[in-house]
Amino acid sequence: MKKRILTLALTAVMAIGLLSGCTLQKTVRVDKHSPAGEGTAVGGVSNKVKVDPYTEDVKIAYIAHDLSTPNNQAWLEGIERETSSWSNITVQSFNAESSAETQVQLMADAINQKFNAIIVQCSDGTALAPSVEQAEEAGIPVITLNLDADTVHSALVMAPDYDAGRMAADKMAEQIGENGNIAIIQGVPGLHRTDNLEKGFRDTIANYPNIKIVDAQSASFEKEKAMTVMNSFLQSHPDLKGVFAINDAMAEGAALAAESAGKGGGQICIWGADGEKDALEMIENGQLSGTIYTNSWDQGSTAAKIALLMMSSEYSYNVLTETPEVIMEPVVATKDTVGTIDEKDRW
Repeated sequence: MKKRILTLALTAVMAIGLLSGCTLQKTVRVDKHSPAGEGTAVGGVSNKVKVDPYTEDVKIAYIAHDLSTPNNQAWLEGIERETSSWSNITVQSFNAESSAETQVQLMADAINQKFNAIIVQCSDGTALAPSVEQAEEAGIPVITLNLDADTVHSALVMAPDYDAGRMAADKMAEQIGENGNIAIIQGVPGLHRTDNLEKGFRDTIANYPNIKIVDAQSASFEKEKAMTVMNSFLQSHPDLKGVFAINDAMAEGAALAAESAGKGGGQICIWGADGEKDALEMIENGQLSGTIYTNSWDQGSTAAKIALLMMSSEYSYNVLTETPEVIMEPVVATKDTVGTIDEKDRW
C-alpha cells in the first residue's frame, strides 16, 4: 500500500507540479557544455536504464557541500526518512567540505560506482556542470539542492531565493520604520541562490527611499566570520539599524557580535534566511528579528522522491530544454509568527 501511495505522489510531483508545500516551476538553465544551447533540447546521449527502486537494489548518492551545516544535515535526514521503509534502497552521503574540486571528484566516484541517482548541493555551479552532464549521460539522474548546476539536468529542489530576499526586505523595512542605515552580510559571490537572495533584498529595499545600504561584506556562510564582519560594521557605522545576512548562521554570528558590543536585544534589526532551529530559538528570545523559514527535511524528502521517480521511469534529461524546479513554501518567521512552526518541523 505504501508503495502505491508513494508512486502516486511521485507522479503528481512531475506530472502536475504539486507537492505538499511545494510548487513545480521551470527556469532556463543554459547548457554551456552542449552545442544545443538555450531554448532547444539538450540532445545528449543518455544511457539511462529503468529500474524498480521498490524491488531492485538501488543506491542514491548524497554529495553535500558541507555535511557539518544544519541545512546539509537536514537534507540528508529527509532523504533517509523518505527511503527508510525499503531495505533495498541504500543512501550514501559524501562530504565535500566546501570544496568544488572535492565535489567534482566525488561525482566522478559516484558515476564510476554506478549509483542510480545523485543528489547534490553544488559548491560551484560552473565547475560542477561537466560532472552533472557526465552523470546524466551515464543514465544517472541528478537532483540539485539549493545551489544549482549551470547545465540542464533532471531537477532542482530549492528554497525561495529572490522572493526570500524580497520578503526579508519588506519586513525589515517595517520593523525599522522605513528609515535608517542597513548592511548586508553576503555569502559566496557567484552562487545562484545567494546572489538571488541579495538581489531580491536590494531590489525591494530600493522601494524605501529613507533606507540606505551603507555596507556589504562576505562572511562565506560562516558564523565566526560573520561576527568579525559585524564588528567591522559596528565600528564603521555606529548608527546601523539593520543587517540582512544571506543565511542563518551568519545572522546568528551578527547577533552575537551585536550583543558583545552592547547592542543586543533587538537594538539592531538582524535577519537571516533558511529557518534552522537555532535561528528560530534566537527569534523567540529576541536576539534575531526574523528569518525566512523553509522545511529542509521536506526538501531532502522531495529530492529523494524525485530521484526514485526518475530511476523508475523512462524519462531522461535529454528531452529537457530547462531544468524543472520545485520551490519549497516559505514562512516569514518573526517573534509574532515563529510559534506557528511546529517543533516537529524544526531542523
